[in-house]
Amino acid sequence: MAIIAAVAVSLAISWRNSQRDAGITGIEAFRRAAKTIFLVLVVCSLCSKAAVHTYRHFNPPSPPIIGP
Repeated sequence: MAIIAAVAVSLAISWRNSQRDAGITGIEAFRRAAKTIFLVLVVCSLCSKAAVHTYRHFNPPSPPIIGP
């Protein structure tokens, strides 16, 4: 859900910036939006991996029960 929100925010920001720069073409606006979305997804991915790693570090799984 957070990734969808991040993509929506990045699209809104890139759309606002494309409206501000009236002299750019449609393909340039698309490339700028794509770069913004890619950057947001990379940052979200790194943060989520760090959060999962930290959680697993402080809350390790219980050891498996071996034997009868």
